[in-house]
Amino acid sequence: MTYVLAVFVALLIPRPGIETASDNVVINEFMAHPTASATQHLGEYIELYNNSNGYINLSGWTISNSYGDEVVLGTYLLGPESYYVVGTCGDLDLNGGYEADYVCSDLEIRDHDHLRVRNASGNLVTEVDFDSSWPIVDGESCEFINPGWVSTSASSWSTATTTYGKGDYGTPGTQNSVYENNFAQNSWAFIKAFVQ
Repeated sequence: MTYVLAVFVALLIPRPGIETASDNVVINEFMAHPTASATQHLGEYIELYNNSNGYINLSGWTISNSYGDEVVLGTYLLGPESYYVVGTCGDLDLNGGYEADYVCSDLEIRDHDHLRVRNASGNLVTEVDFDSSWPIVDGESCEFINPGWVSTSASSWSTATTTYGKGDYGTPGTQNSVYENNFAQNSWAFIKAFVQ
């Protein structure tokens, strides 16, 4: 009886595992117009965030834009509440000083773009569709205010407020500088997402 009870209790204790539902991964930040890198393209990056308590294998996942560019990710176990930076250049002297977890020069971020992330089965996991109404500023990344909010709403995003590397504003690989998590902010973001 004691053994059965112990097994039952063990099953109730939450613990990290391999996450099967991949919809907990979000595009958390992207840099469209870096100014501290050798060229604009070399300083671009997209940051993914695992907004769950499980590990997620990114093998075979793709990131694409609305211009036909696509990146296929390799095997990588993205840990709970962890970040994954996909950059166009791995040289810190050229890219503005950020550490990339995966480097691929095939993807370019434009002024008006639609970034999509799909899992290995081809299912859409997360997306951002931005235009001139979004906070896209030279030398500043666009940061998701809260990874639980609606990612397709411009009001869920803001420009970074802290610098990295050679002086651009952003937080590649760490918590966003504009992160908010309180009841008032969450309620207001929810309302605005459905009004827009």
